[in-house]
Amino acid sequence: MGTAKAKRRPVLICCGVLVAAIAVLAVVFVALYFTVFRPRSPKVVATAVVADLLPKGDGGGGQDLNLTVHVDVTVNNPNYAAFRYGDVVTLVRYHGSDVGMSVVPAGEIGARETLTVAAAVEVDTLKVAATPYFYVEFPTGKLPFETATAVAGEAVVLGAFKISASSQVACQVTVHLLPPNATSECTSTVHIGR
Repeated sequence: MGTAKAKRRPVLICCGVLVAAIAVLAVVFVALYFTVFRPRSPKVVATAVVADLLPKGDGGGGQDLNLTVHVDVTVNNPNYAAFRYGDVVTLVRYHGSDVGMSVVPAGEIGARETLTVAAAVEVDTLKVAATPYFYVEFPTGKLPFETATAVAGEAVVLGAFKISASSQVACQVTVHLLPPNATSECTSTVHIGR
């Protein structure tokens, strides 16, 4: 009887030490997850909207203009893992009608980095000139456009924890014809998960 108790004692001590080590590792892992490695949503903002307005030829109408809208979207990745995003699609609308689209290929933003994704959208001025609003607004020297940019992707922390995020950046853009420039007001929304 005494030898059986003596044999069980080192096993119990070993099991106790193993359970204590697992508990300490679990506490350290949970603390690291909630302080350092916790997945965070990216911050997405439109940083600049500019318009290039150039004549195509000698004509004076809106259909004889080249209009390119440049939208710069800045994405800040606060995670300790890379944020991989899909194609970034930017649409330009004139009174609700799509008049231009640009696609920036998918990419990656490194851990704790900020990247500016630049999209240049060539506006179909024939579509703009075909709307009934154009001939009212063109003489005023101001054309109102809306831009919508979508960014979606995910960060994988420690190879196991994923955070998916998508963001929409919407801008109200006024293109001033003389001198050619643009003013804009933008809003960003971020959705966590798919």
